[in-house]
Amino acid sequence: MAKFRLTMARQHGERIATEKGFETLPVDPFKIAETEDIMIVPKPAIAKGVSGGIIFDEDYPSIFYATDIDNDGYQRFTVAHELGHYFLDGHPEEILKSSKMHISRAGFSQGDSSIELEADHFASGLLMPTLLARKELGSGVIGLSGIEALADKSKCSLTAAAIRAAECSPYPMAILVSEGPNISYCFMSEGFKSLGKLTFLRKGTPLPDSATREFNRDPENVAYGRHLTQETSLADWFDGPAHIKLDEEIVGLGSFGHTLTVFSSDALAENAYEEEDEEASLVQSYTPRFAYGR
Repeated sequence: MAKFRLTMARQHGERIATEKGFETLPVDPFKIAETEDIMIVPKPAIAKGVSGGIIFDEDYPSIFYATDIDNDGYQRFTVAHELGHYFLDGHPEEILKSSKMHISRAGFSQGDSSIELEADHFASGLLMPTLLARKELGSGVIGLSGIEALADKSKCSLTAAAIRAAECSPYPMAILVSEGPNISYCFMSEGFKSLGKLTFLRKGTPLPDSATREFNRDPENVAYGRHLTQETSLADWFDGPAHIKLDEEIVGLGSFGHTLTVFSSDALAENAYEEEDEEASLVQSYTPRFAYGR
């Protein structure tokens, strides 16, 4: 799928958040649905793995979301995802081709399904607009702790916040979601990509011999949301320079059955912030100053 389609979907979500008057985090998808006269219905999942859906069956559509996973951030993301199907051009028409009801599995787990990926990126932009996310991530708290702070401030799931952090991070960061011995998906920040010629970690491929792989061997680590931090290197995971050391921060995602791994480094973050400060100083030094009232 063309990357610009996903970028446009995310930007559309950001525009909706702005148009609905949200200037600070959190953005409330339930209130946005209310402004559109969309009924929101909490109900049990109708099938395993289903997060929610949207029904185009009345004068106004309705959205339902599953409650079997008791996680407010996940449910808010699900509602935001369904709003993507409502707001994004072509989605209602695509859905109505086959049925008035569309069932989703929100959360970047739809593989190559175009409208599902677009709805996920819409939800990400809606709940964590770029400027607001960057402001939170620029607080100086890096790695998993910074992601947890963003998740708390935006009232989003940890995985959604992690993906958004990788997209907006002012310092090099990569996040990986895995299940058992295999990779589910990986996102890298632009700063992380610039660290060298790196290998992209693809969905379905085995985890390398690592702390994350060892962590996943014990299902209780995932089920109970345990944490672990180990030192690794860019070479161990991404075939990059071996001298670049990283923190491999691991947390089990409980009933989701997945594990989140965050790769970052205090040293890399400090360098990134120093470069930002130097750039800001340079811009300021070239900014014309005018004398008024003379």
